[in-house]
Amino acid sequence: MILLAFLDKLFKKKIEGKSAEEWYGLATAETDPEKKIEYFDKVLELKPDFAGAWNLRGLEFVILKRYEEAIASFDKALEIRPNYLEAKYNKEDAETELRKIKAAENPAEDR
Repeated sequence: MILLAFLDKLFKKKIEGKSAEEWYGLATAETDPEKKIEYFDKVLELKPDFAGAWNLRGLEFVILKRYEEAIASFDKALEIRPNYLEAKYNKEDAETELRKIKAAENPAEDR
């Protein structure tokens, strides 16, 4: 009986009264990228091995042009699922954008 109570609590873990599934629903329905990230953070606090949530979180950072944070999220998704092609492509896109910004900030001296 104690084991069943433990398992029940484990599978029904909540933050602020909401399960990971409920936070995920809020995140995907939200339109504000900052709020979406906040909600995905709650999902990931409850389910840190949810590669899809890491990937979607990364996409919100891309929208905000916060490419380093996006890349870190995509890296986490790929750490969990190394063959996650969508996260791999998203990471490559974010790295390309970051390179463009750095190139614009530091133009070649030989011009």
